[in-house]
Amino acid sequence: MITTQKILHNLKITALNKMQEAVVEASSKKEDVVLLSPTGSGKTLAFLLTVLQHVQEEKDGIQALIVVPSRELGLQIEQVFKQMKTGLKVNCCYGGHSTKIEKQNLEHAPAVLIGTPGRLAFHIRNEYVHTATIKLIVLDEFDKALEFGFKEDMSFIIGSLTNLKTRMLTSATNLTDLPDFTGIKKYSTLNFLEKNNKSVTLQLKTVQAENADKLDVFVNLIGKLGHSSSIVFCNHREAVGRISDLLKS
Repeated sequence: MITTQKILHNLKITALNKMQEAVVEASSKKEDVVLLSPTGSGKTLAFLLTVLQHVQEEKDGIQALIVVPSRELGLQIEQVFKQMKTGLKVNCCYGGHSTKIEKQNLEHAPAVLIGTPGRLAFHIRNEYVHTATIKLIVLDEFDKALEFGFKEDMSFIIGSLTNLKTRMLTSATNLTDLPDFTGIKKYSTLNFLEKNNKSVTLQLKTVQAENADKLDVFVNLIGKLGHSSSIVFCNHREAVGRISDLLKS
């Protein structure tokens, strides 16, 4: 199995941060872990190192499952895993992508499977994903997954993992109670939220508009912002295309 030092070299990282070191130490004890850490703190590498502790090269079948709330996050994790150059097969499944292509990829099962809840549930129900060999599950950005309404699919997925040994959950917000369907009972909590709290100079402002006038209001707002760089977040892919076309025109 590839060493952590070699992985860091492949990722062009000199050393693990304190959060990542704590996750690796906790996961080495083979216990469930709840990681509370801000977005951008390096939690992807932290739980991927945990995944490697539970995956055996000589074994067939999916050994680790990573459940994510969005396609973009899944692809990002897949990219990082490939950059680690472990020699292990990894696949990513998500909505809006051909199920036929994913089915073909799953015929030779990856050691690590990443996916959104709806698509993973689809593959499990159709027996394209065989769960008997899965020993570890990571519920990444669990708070977002609940917010997006994936509770039912996540409950089905976890309930299908009859040989699950270890669970890991990450969240960028504090969680008061863990839902029963996670199966996480006795666990270590690693809380890096307060430790990473820095003064934020972000101002939040709301501009209200009727549906019929939203695009006009949006264009006026962009004009008011002037030449400063901007990021526009949209709820749906179709909205991204529509707004992009509008700005170009």
